[in-house]
Amino acid sequence: MKKYRVAYIGMGHIHLINLSHDFSRHPDMYELVGVAEIPSQMHNREMHTKLNKPTDVELEIWDDYKELLAADIDIAVICTDIKDHVEIAEETLGMNIHTVIEKPMACNMADAKRIYKAYKNSTAELIVNWPIAWFPAYNKVKELADSGIVGDILRVQYRSPCTIGPYKFSEHPIEELEKLWWYKHDRGGGSICDYAGYGCVLTTWITGKTAKRVSGMKKNFTMKAFPDIEDYSVFSIDFGDSVGLIEGSWSTMSNGEIKTGPIVYGSKGVIVADRFDPEVKVYTDIIPYVPSPPANQVFPTGGPLEIKDDAAANLYNHLENGTPINEMISADFNMKVMAAFDAGIRSCESGMIENIIEPFED
Repeated sequence: MKKYRVAYIGMGHIHLINLSHDFSRHPDMYELVGVAEIPSQMHNREMHTKLNKPTDVELEIWDDYKELLAADIDIAVICTDIKDHVEIAEETLGMNIHTVIEKPMACNMADAKRIYKAYKNSTAELIVNWPIAWFPAYNKVKELADSGIVGDILRVQYRSPCTIGPYKFSEHPIEELEKLWWYKHDRGGGSICDYAGYGCVLTTWITGKTAKRVSGMKKNFTMKAFPDIEDYSVFSIDFGDSVGLIEGSWSTMSNGEIKTGPIVYGSKGVIVADRFDPEVKVYTDIIPYVPSPPANQVFPTGGPLEIKDDAAANLYNHLENGTPINEMISADFNMKVMAAFDAGIRSCESGMIENIIEPFED
């Protein structure tokens, strides 16, 4: 049984903690060699220790990421800011090192195409880590939508859950946080890159289609201390014969009984889910102007505590046993996601409906 040597590149993304746990959970599969920051982001070493939650996974810190990559590494996990994904991924894939990119794939389609080209020219695998790929409720929604239980899919809705961003202002001075890429637009900071991507993933995945055009809008409601970024965005995604409606927000307070989604509206009913709800409900009794009756069918999922898989296990089983990569984290699927994501970002800037850039055309 081969044990793959894993290197983490970048300490700027708080999901470094999650990904270090994912790979450390499989000691027979992986050896965690260490972590290194890239030269332009060395300040993240101190910030990572000071701001991020403590972790029981000890990663040896290397001073030079190139020396780390040269240490007989099999898998590189990229946890830099979003803008730096492209250059590091081109480097790791060029070395034929299997590459895991923390979500989203890139800031724009141009960078995503560079990463994808490097992947196609490499013998290595490329995956994009979306933690929601393993949520039981979301997988049940996809299964039910594909089964035709609510007929043809007309609309998929999703909004980010209650959040005020990655860090609490009450716990950290503004002067400390403003040094982080999370609050810098040109590095991929803001709520769009952090949360709108989830909606682009879920709507693309559930409809099974590639977006055609997107209308987007962004606002900064509550984070005036960081005028460079948005704390709210909304995308309307045209998939042709269905639509996606998504919100990515750092200004979302608790909404009580209103589900975050995904909510799938079909020609014969509705599927309602929430990441924290241990049940997915299906409504097929459509009575106009009457409050919804009880769900016609209820499907227990166990909720988020029942997650039994992760990207690390999926990648290992693919490399060793030929098990397919989970669609949501695969390179080809993420290019389709980038079509919607990129068009939405451009629409937020232009104020116009933006057509997608075809993901697989040069």
